[in-house]
Amino acid sequence: MRAEQIVRVAGGAPVALAPHVLPALERACLQAAAISERRAVYGRSTGVGANRLTAVDPRDTEHGMRLLRSHAADAGAVIPAPTVRAMLAIRLSQLARGKSGIEPRIVAGLERMLRTGALPELRELGSIGTADLAALAGTALALTGERPTAVPFEPLAPFGMESALPFMSSSALTLARAVLALEELRRLDRAGRVIAALSARAVRANTQAFSEAAAQACAAPGAVRVAREMRLLTGRIPYPARVQDPFGFRAYVPSQAAVVAAMDDLRVRVERLASAGQENPLFDFRHSRVVHHGNFHQVALGLAVDALNLGLAQSAPLVLARIAMLHDPMFNGGRPFLATGPAGSSGHMMTEYIAAAAAAELRNAAQPASLGSVVLSRGAEEDASFASQAVVQLERAVRHYRPLLAVELLSAHRAAHQQGTAMPGRLDAVAARLREALPVVDEDHDLRPEMEKAQELLAELAVML
Repeated sequence: MRAEQIVRVAGGAPVALAPHVLPALERACLQAAAISERRAVYGRSTGVGANRLTAVDPRDTEHGMRLLRSHAADAGAVIPAPTVRAMLAIRLSQLARGKSGIEPRIVAGLERMLRTGALPELRELGSIGTADLAALAGTALALTGERPTAVPFEPLAPFGMESALPFMSSSALTLARAVLALEELRRLDRAGRVIAALSARAVRANTQAFSEAAAQACAAPGAVRVAREMRLLTGRIPYPARVQDPFGFRAYVPSQAAVVAAMDDLRVRVERLASAGQENPLFDFRHSRVVHHGNFHQVALGLAVDALNLGLAQSAPLVLARIAMLHDPMFNGGRPFLATGPAGSSGHMMTEYIAAAAAAELRNAAQPASLGSVVLSRGAEEDASFASQAVVQLERAVRHYRPLLAVELLSAHRAAHQQGTAMPGRLDAVAARLREALPVVDEDHDLRPEMEKAQELLAELAVML
């Protein structure tokens, strides 16, 4: 399942199973039942976690629902509806692969839940990077009418032991949160390119750092793309003010290319997982066997998210450096902090504090979650990838990346206005939009409304690239 599809479903796009899916799942369910009669199957004929060695009476028709009820415990803030929709879409895609032996009526019910908007209420705490058990168990209780849904939903019959664990055995919620955070970050990255180009024109940066030759020599994934976009936006500055700029511009391409490459890597990982049947255990119908495994241990996902968080953190100092240049009379041709009016006016001085606080949050969010570990279920589960925590940190980083870019936008706009800087091509349209939405006020004033408006404009700037 492509990231773009998940984002569209999160926004309300319709979903439907292909006609062949339910008949194929019916055949798989029957085969799984036959295989399970010949050997023990974790969670189906046994307990789970530390209870994995405890046999379950095959006549115990309540085992499946007890398992779901006991695993549905969650806590914390309510998860937004778009994220829940994305989770349901991912789980539907995974179950349609037919590796779990789940009853097809449950998959059909999941599709109906998503199609009708009968979403369950889920909460944020309950995942540690091995599976989103609480969120999916809570969804199962909503499917069977034991928990409320956003709109009325005709409940399914209770889950049997053959379907309870397979339904829960996924990191669909973690993947959904990663996809949506990644989509927002892609928009911010594109907007950031436009803002960096505005800053470059405002201080007459040396655009050699964005040249094709420099990008090729960088020999890093994403460098050629980032440099090409910067050239498209800045055009050629015929008389740059300096032979070499500070790192805010000179190192922009390798720094931001690292972010772009990390986003690409995470997108590939998430898309593979969103279409993979990884339930534990999974059924290998080709060889008529059941396979118990540890693929739920999402170490690769956690490492990919950590890499992106680190990439964002290393890019933040260069944003701060460009803001400092815009505020420095040596570069802006005017007064400190772009101030006007009486002597001692502060101008944009305090916006540096906003940017620095945001950068500090990015650094804090970049502490590798993959270094964490925890032992659970009486030692039966002696480690966790903490991928879920890495995604929470990514959401936090994205939330603070927005005001960081907004500060640079405000200062680049004001610096260009004070100097009467001419903007080429696409930047001319950007500058016109900024003059309309953010008219420059010369005297010191309350900057909060402008900060809020600048953050709103980031989505527009992303489209302009």
